[in-house]
Amino acid sequence: MAPRATVSDEWVDNEKVKRILKEHLDETDYRIYKALNEDGRMSDTEIGERVGLSRTAARRRRKKLQDEGLVDIIGVLVMQEAELAYADVFVTLDSSVGVGELDAFVEEVKDEELIYEIEEYMGKYDLLLRVWHASLSDVKTYLRSMLQDHEAVESYETIPVTKTHKAWHKTFSNGTD
Repeated sequence: MAPRATVSDEWVDNEKVKRILKEHLDETDYRIYKALNEDGRMSDTEIGERVGLSRTAARRRRKKLQDEGLVDIIGVLVMQEAELAYADVFVTLDSSVGVGELDAFVEEVKDEELIYEIEEYMGKYDLLLRVWHASLSDVKTYLRSMLQDHEAVESYETIPVTKTHKAWHKTFSNGTD
């Protein structure tokens, strides 16, 4: 059996991406991020072994990345693995509604447990809401009750997700590969 490649063997091959990253992360920081992305429970000792640092230096750098908000270690529910329905919802906000009401709407959807991501856009749509539920029918009912008659929402478009191939820099096979 071939030895397992470690994260420490990786660095960005794409020069454009490398230039962008170097403004925020050096090579060691990026390797720490990649290691934690592989396993967020990885110990500082193991991180140090993978990136060529002592445990103390690895801990200091990991903590700095977290304190600066550049790396966040979170648990993620992989919807397709749990066989849950999920969709992207593109929302156009009503431009005649005041800023206070629009901000209140964003705060309202932030509190929704079934919305796991909110992105703000410039252009045709104002917001992207990523929602999940037990079935697509439940997604539709949930969105209708929340968005259809909301004064801040001009319109919305729902696009069900059928499969996630890659997210959070991880590839998913769902047993098909």
